Amino acid sequence: MKFNHRFMVGVLGLMMLAPSVVAQSTEPQTTKLDQELVGNEGVAQPLIAPVLMKPGKLIFADSFKVATIRSQWTPLHQTRWNVTNGRLHGVPATEEFQKSRTKHNGGTPSSKLVVPVNDCILQMSFKLTGKMTGVHFGFNDGTFQSGTGHVGRITFHKRDGISLIKDKNTKLGNDEVEVLKSNPFKIQSDQWYTFVLEVKGEQMVMQLKDGPTLQASHKRFGAPKSWINLPTRGGGEIYYDDVRIWKPLDE
Repeated sequence: MKFNHRFMVGVLGLMMLAPSVVAQSTEPQTTKLDQELVGNEGVAQPLIAPVLMKPGKLIFADSFKVATIRSQWTPLHQTRWNVTNGRLHGVPATEEFQKSRTKHNGGTPSSKLVVPVNDCILQMSFKLTGKMTGVHFGFNDGTFQSGTGHVGRITFHKRDGISLIKDKNTKLGNDEVEVLKSNPFKIQSDQWYTFVLEVKGEQMVMQLKDGPTLQASHKRFGAPKSWINLPTRGGGEIYYDDVRIWKPLDE
């Protein structure tokens, strides 16, 4: 009798616990990789060794292993985004919306990654498809109303190669966009590319895996950076993967 009583108590206990176990298993989970990386120092290193600084705390990591897009990703101009096969996938806005606008009509997928930084190391992988001709990765100082606009960027283009650009300070009437460095390396459609982009004070360096390195200095690069700006050019669709942002290691 004692055995049977203990057995029944155990069964009842498992039955009471089961609903909570099931409920936990159906909750959205962060990936194991992100759990290991975000908020820890020295756990992971960039795929390409940085040249301006040593990586410190990893403040953002996304490998798109869950279908829900994180809140830091913000679509622009009603372009449409989803997670497809473990990659962030962007397509243009609807034709109806494009016809309704003469500027910023969403003809190419554009977004921003809202992770405020000053000095940082950014790593990303990307792939262009269809008619898309180019993609930009840059930093923005607030909005055009309260900040100074675009700070600087690296651009990859199928025809024009790679450029490291100082953007216009919208608070200065005589300031202009300036290409500081360029390289004729031309990206191709339907191929994955990985780069590491560093900004430290007035310096910016981009290293493309199995490709060129571009480096330049300008006082504009020292502006605060409210988000990472991600426009594209020429229509078509784009994929992003394996996004990482590190703060520099305090020395």
